[in-house]
Amino acid sequence: MDAPANPALPLRRIVQGKNPRTYFDPAEMADLRAGLKAAGRVVQPIIVRPIPGADLFEIVAGERRWRAAKEVFGDDYDMPVVIESLNDEEAEAIAVIENHHRAPMSHAEEAHAAKRMLIRVKGDKEEAAATLGWKPELLERRLALLTCTPAVLEALTHRQIQLGHAELLAGVPPDKQDTVLAGVLAHKVPVGVLKEQLGRFARRLADAIFDTAQCSACRYNSARQSGLFDESLGEGFCQHPTHYDELTMQAIEAKAQGLREQYPVVRIVRASDGFTPLLVTEDDAFGVGPQQYGSCKGCASFGCAVSALPGSLGEVTASLCFDAGCNSQKVAVWRKAQRDDTEQAPQKAPKAVGKASARKAAAPAPARTARAPSNQTPQRVKDFRLLQWRKWAARELMAQPERNRRVMIALARCGHTGDVRTIEFGVAAKRIAGPWMLERLDFAAALPEADAIGAQHLEQLMLAVTASAAFGVNPRDLEALLSYLDVDERKHFKWNAEFLELFTMSELESLAGEVGLKQKMGAAFKLARAKKKGDFIKSLLAVPGFPYDGTVPAVMQYPRKPTASGLIAETSEASVGPAVEASDDSVEDEALAA
Repeated sequence: MDAPANPALPLRRIVQGKNPRTYFDPAEMADLRAGLKAAGRVVQPIIVRPIPGADLFEIVAGERRWRAAKEVFGDDYDMPVVIESLNDEEAEAIAVIENHHRAPMSHAEEAHAAKRMLIRVKGDKEEAAATLGWKPELLERRLALLTCTPAVLEALTHRQIQLGHAELLAGVPPDKQDTVLAGVLAHKVPVGVLKEQLGRFARRLADAIFDTAQCSACRYNSARQSGLFDESLGEGFCQHPTHYDELTMQAIEAKAQGLREQYPVVRIVRASDGFTPLLVTEDDAFGVGPQQYGSCKGCASFGCAVSALPGSLGEVTASLCFDAGCNSQKVAVWRKAQRDDTEQAPQKAPKAVGKASARKAAAPAPARTARAPSNQTPQRVKDFRLLQWRKWAARELMAQPERNRRVMIALARCGHTGDVRTIEFGVAAKRIAGPWMLERLDFAAALPEADAIGAQHLEQLMLAVTASAAFGVNPRDLEALLSYLDVDERKHFKWNAEFLELFTMSELESLAGEVGLKQKMGAAFKLARAKKKGDFIKSLLAVPGFPYDGTVPAVMQYPRKPTASGLIAETSEASVGPAVEASDDSVEDEALAA
């Protein structure tokens, strides 16, 4: 199509192009129309490009003048034009430059134009900035505005908010921007006030308990806005409180996880918990006494708290009791013991007859407690102990033929033959009579197999039938069975890593103190306690001169129960170490059985 000699085109042959400007300020348009009426013509030509295959031209730059001329002069007015053959990239670049230097586009419109140009030049920011006639810094600032929501960008385009508002909102999480924007519009909040309000919700990175290296490139790091925008919160702030709090909780949970090897109970304390820590100590006003404190370290209710409270995030409070009722009883016992000792102490020492008498009179009376130290056994240890007791009972049933038969009689009489366990019996039977023995569980098919068993195996197999019931009886009946068989724990219990791995570090310390390992190690114990758990366990299992084979910790001893026949005698405490308090573990085991 031939271009006119004197470039002017009727307005009806000119159509809108892809204008980066989407908003035309009504006041500015009114001023422009008034100027055209006063001049009687359009002085400055607009830039157009031909539309292939049509008798029309598309506006590249000058849509504001085109709109005003249509309203003032009508569609037949000959509009002065500059006609250029441009591709889409060239056309948009000229449009942006023209708009930027005349009545500027909104910053939001420029941001969208910058994004489109960046896509066209395949992400090359330098080329995009050069094409638009911008400095690279301006391109970065406009692109950074695109973190604003569409509602914020629209408000900026329609001049409802200032650029400073948008720059501040760019650092706010998208799900919060529109809410904040609504408040800004409703109350006409100035930029300075918005900055102050947003600062109240931001989090100081200097206060973070997590690694802030990951924050350096985060879009919500205020340093990013500070380097790009005139309005920002300054450096050193996270403007995404929710994410900051998530990272904080992850750090707290990681710290708590690291402490679970140390303590039976590790609790994360939040503001909503209303938690008051209950410290357990030896000798202060609410102490429990040195011996009981050593036992408390091995209790299932002993532990620490990790703070998730503002002002103390990540702080650890150790040596806590999480059973207030038990703690108050232990404190009361220790106080009573101290009072009794004070009341029984002589008012003044008797006349000394000799040096020995003087030393005896001067020696303070030892503190006494109403009962031996006790604690609550962790459930994981109970589960391990129960399985070991079953194995011990089964071995003794195999080793005591007469009592084995009497146990089966009692089981049958009480309707407990269902306690016989098929799997455990099958394992023992294969070991006794061979792997081919009783492979099928169908009774009719099992009869011929049983009939083929050699007579030399029958006695042991019958003992195994009863022994398998040790794995089926309930915990209370198992304790009675152990007592009836007069099981000596020293014959069965073994000190090994499998057993010690059940305990946390504080529980291991309590256990070592109870059985005398701590005293035997002396100064070496403190060094071993400072090691990792695996190394600490190795140290506990390698103490020269310690009688491992003759020592059974209280937690692995079963409570002796008298039987109706009177066959069971009480076993002396000295034979296996400190006695188990039936009032603690046996009651809990009965609850398990129920």
